[in-house]
Amino acid sequence: MNEIHSKKVILRKTTEKDLSDLINLWNDGRVMKWVGLPNGGGYDLEKARDWFNKLRKETNRHHFVVYNNDIGFCGEVYYETDEKYKRAGLDIKFQPEAQGRGLASDALNTLIEFIFKSESDIDAVWTEPAKENFAAQNLYTRCGLKPHLRPKDLKGAGSYWERKRSEK
Repeated sequence: MNEIHSKKVILRKTTEKDLSDLINLWNDGRVMKWVGLPNGGGYDLEKARDWFNKLRKETNRHHFVVYNNDIGFCGEVYYETDEKYKRAGLDIKFQPEAQGRGLASDALNTLIEFIFKSESDIDAVWTEPAKENFAAQNLYTRCGLKPHLRPKDLKGAGSYWERKRSEK
């Protein structure tokens, strides 16, 4: 499936044509500060193409661009499956202009529904918002994720928010 339509947004499987929008998103320090890059990611077309070519080879990683009919490009959503532990890690980044309109909630809920429909072995979705990123925590709460103890098998020491398939 190349496109997933919801009430407010369209999630479309990322193609090479999307790289210029993604470069702008990833180079925006307002977006990237929460992943430790307050001055942006320093992406150019070559670096973005390298990322995209790697992405296409990894069958457990799924990346989508998010569009809204009024705004156009809003951002990205992503998930990576972990078959051993039956969970999928989530990520979302939105342009500041697309924030505060309910579009991110719609996009993330749509992605979660898609994962639970198409990935029958996945029992939970999870993410790790920065401790100070209250906007992200509010978004994840609206999408049914809750803070939990971080599983010991996960690297790092960040927060861990999860939603099980059985939870709505």
